[in-house]
Amino acid sequence: MSNMSSRIPNHSQNPKDIQGGDKKVMKKSLSVILSTAMALSVFSSVAFAAKADDFTDLKDLDAATKAKFDEMIQAGIFDGVETNRFGLNDKMNRAQFAKVAALVFNLKSSATTSSFDDVKSSDPANGYALPYIEAIYNAKITDGYAEGKFNPAGDVTKEQLAAFLIRGLGKDAEAKAKPGVSDKTVSDWAKGYVQLAQELKLFETPAGQPFNGTSPATRDLLVTSSYAAKQQIVPDKVSVAEAKATGVQKVEVKLNGPVDTAKAKLELKKGSTVVATTTEWAADKKSAVLTLSDNVKIGEATYTVVLSGLEANAIDKASVEFQGVKEEIKSLEFVNASDTIAQTAKARVKLVAKNQYGEKSSLNSSGFTANTPGFDSNLTKDSDGFLVLTINTKNATGGSTPGVTIVPVYVYDNDSRVTVSKNFKLGVQPFVTKVELGDVKYASGKTALNSKGDTATISLTQYDQYGNPVAYDDTDAIVNVFTNVQPYVQEIKSEYGDFDNNNFGEVRVSLTGAVDKSGEYTINVYAGGSSATKKVSVNSAKVANKVEFGEYDDVIASRDTNKYIPVNAYDEQGNKLSVDDLVNDTNLARIRVSGSGVDVAPKLVKSGEHKGKIQITSVTAPENATAVVTLSITEPGVNDYKTKQFKINKARVADALKIKDEAATKIYSEDGKTVESEFKFEVLDQYGKKLDEIKNGNVIENGKSVSYAVYFKADVVTTPKHLSVTAKDTGVNLTVGGEGVRLENNFAAFNKGFKFVADGKPEGKISFTAKLQKNSGDGWKDASSNATRSIEAIDKNADLIYSVTEVKDLFAAKDSGLLTTAQKQPTSSAVAKSIKVTAKDGAGDKVAIPENRIETVTSSTYEVAIADVANGKGYVIGNKAGTSKISVYYKDIKDNYKTITYDVTVRNEAVKVDKMTAEETYTGVVGDKKYVYQYMDLKVVDQYGVEYKEEKINEYDNLLGVRYILEEATDKDGNTVKADLDSKTGQLTVGSATKLTVRATAASGVSKTIYITIEAKK
Repeated sequence: MSNMSSRIPNHSQNPKDIQGGDKKVMKKSLSVILSTAMALSVFSSVAFAAKADDFTDLKDLDAATKAKFDEMIQAGIFDGVETNRFGLNDKMNRAQFAKVAALVFNLKSSATTSSFDDVKSSDPANGYALPYIEAIYNAKITDGYAEGKFNPAGDVTKEQLAAFLIRGLGKDAEAKAKPGVSDKTVSDWAKGYVQLAQELKLFETPAGQPFNGTSPATRDLLVTSSYAAKQQIVPDKVSVAEAKATGVQKVEVKLNGPVDTAKAKLELKKGSTVVATTTEWAADKKSAVLTLSDNVKIGEATYTVVLSGLEANAIDKASVEFQGVKEEIKSLEFVNASDTIAQTAKARVKLVAKNQYGEKSSLNSSGFTANTPGFDSNLTKDSDGFLVLTINTKNATGGSTPGVTIVPVYVYDNDSRVTVSKNFKLGVQPFVTKVELGDVKYASGKTALNSKGDTATISLTQYDQYGNPVAYDDTDAIVNVFTNVQPYVQEIKSEYGDFDNNNFGEVRVSLTGAVDKSGEYTINVYAGGSSATKKVSVNSAKVANKVEFGEYDDVIASRDTNKYIPVNAYDEQGNKLSVDDLVNDTNLARIRVSGSGVDVAPKLVKSGEHKGKIQITSVTAPENATAVVTLSITEPGVNDYKTKQFKINKARVADALKIKDEAATKIYSEDGKTVESEFKFEVLDQYGKKLDEIKNGNVIENGKSVSYAVYFKADVVTTPKHLSVTAKDTGVNLTVGGEGVRLENNFAAFNKGFKFVADGKPEGKISFTAKLQKNSGDGWKDASSNATRSIEAIDKNADLIYSVTEVKDLFAAKDSGLLTTAQKQPTSSAVAKSIKVTAKDGAGDKVAIPENRIETVTSSTYEVAIADVANGKGYVIGNKAGTSKISVYYKDIKDNYKTITYDVTVRNEAVKVDKMTAEETYTGVVGDKKYVYQYMDLKVVDQYGVEYKEEKINEYDNLLGVRYILEEATDKDGNTVKADLDSKTGQLTVGSATKLTVRATAASGVSKTIYITIEAKK
């Protein structure tokens, strides 16, 4: 810089002002002493403190300012001037600023000689700053104080500080282009720098107040301004600087600079496995918190955070590792300070266990032990994370007397042995003196009640006169609980009960219909002369003002039934409605559907797989005609009308065969054993869709009545023994070498599939052949090529390649406290996973063999996973979270022993329903079925891949929580009638209903709907 712009004409700093012999020496000595003390105190390698609260002059700062000081102190940029004093209002000299600037702007220098005459490494006061001074000089933040001089002991003025920080941010030219502030207290050369610094909010100068640019900058200003500058530094390439667990489900991630948060993605991995998380970016756009999803927790493992979504050349270091540790209990305390407990069969004491992150522990109650000598007790955990000890204080060994009897309580963590104990005095019978509501929990991850059927639950704790919680079913402290909603809205219902069957009461708030006004509604609870309130968010129904047809990916063919056309709708502001909003009561009444050439349901489908779609119940127009479907909204101020034409294509006929599931090519069995290998073909129509039947029988082609059939048979290839093929549909009889079977116009039984069966020790080879045929009145003729599958028996001398199904993820079922004793047995529990031996031949083709070949299964850590064998089949069930090695010992068909070992991970992530499969419709007579899951043929699969069906869905209700909702019941005339449905078990009594709509739903939001038609008994 030719003008030496940092040589500020500030006379108070001009060396020429310092005159006089002894005085000069004295001043210099004092300056050296003070500077040395300041340098040592501020930049000592041994920090006095790690946070602002350790300094007496920082304790009164507001939280936001204190956080800034904390970051700069913990980064090693600042420290105190004394052990307990930061020196908030002290000045800082130019040498000290050089170090701050070099650290803030990450400037490096290893220089040992200086570009300035007055900077020497031998200087006891400022020599430490030589490399930092060189670093900011080389970065053109400053070029000195005077020709060849830096003046390391001189003050830094406020305007100089502004200039230094702006240059450090690389905005020197931008500042010089500014007109500058209109402030007489700022030197002309600095006006542009001060203006830009204020625009960037490096300084906060109150409106109308002078900047006082030539006054010395104090340490508080230096901290806040350099902090603000540090936040605005944008590195050439961004890196993941740090990641650490800050909770059992939270990971804090820091980058070295801000990113475009709309593009940047952060992914958490445990080893090579991706862990599902949600990301919340901080306002600075360079830090974020990852929250693990689905109750997954940080465990003892190496985790990696990976940054992606940005251009490859914009990322320097894309990942960082951190070591996760398992949750540990650090403290265990009684919540209530009272030392008296009520006399009742279900007296309760609440405790809180906190982990290493200061959170309430996520561990199950089974991880703790409670002893109450002389009294029966049980330890559980409530929905808010507190441990609750229930004690029968009425029936003590040797009797109990209020005011005399002592109830000793000892609780400890099984792993850490952190212990808490207290001797309670026995009080009198409890009565409720206080009620308390917990957090509002909305179903399915929602943040408000949006549509009919949505629910929210709020835990309700009642406290007795001693401050202890009262059990939901404590008959000694019965009190009526009343709830209401304000303002009153008929469609918002509140009720009190134990809805999750955990013996803790909850208030459930539900929407029975759409509401007109969004907002927060107050839930009031009254019990025993006390009350509590909570706010619940409710969103009003979004009203459709515009409709349009969505994309339909099929054709409409003559004779079609139950075809569904997608619909899109928009509100007055043009926002697209969700499917839930589309089918709220308001919109179902507003949106009208009609058709010509097709029969349509007058309203959109309300629920189930086709929710929000138009249902074409049947096609009435002939082939090649045009059908018209109309959507309309006709309301005051709204008139929207849309039509869509559909060509009626030829009726669906059998056109092709497609293999869906392949069978084994070879099969082995033994005397007394049965081995099966399933396979499945499907009949497809000419439009590529699965075809179960040709509606209304024969079709007309070229003026002739034509019928279609699938013909199949089982043939002998080489003489078989104990080898056959059977249909899954028991109504189909198929004999090897016998007559074939022809199914005319109805292919549902064929589409269900078949299986090769070896009953005993098989021999020979058989084949299965299927083809399509058509009859135009002149006999059956082939309409497709043959589709053939065969299977060959092998003996025990065959060389095969074996594998074992590896169980990977398990639920910590035994430790969950949610299962009965019988449900914890690995060989019979639905949550256990089975281990099977499979085989292939040398060509890689599947070979069917007996499954019961397993001799033993062991677990390296039975505290984590428990293994067992029954009837030659292996089973593993999760016990506690962790990892274990599973070793499987089995025999091949030659009776040689083999072994395989693999890792299994057990997680204490609560079971949730991941998916459901079900039939969409059912037609039958009264008495055919008793439960909804039977009508639906319902199958439920959790996130661990475990399938539950039939009565297992009810047996494992503590895990799955499937509930059944009767959405509609009408008689033969279409009138609404009463039908009884047990929402928990699914038991259905149809009464006089002939048509019913029932929905099965889980807390995870997964649901299935079935339409039931009840026919009269013949």
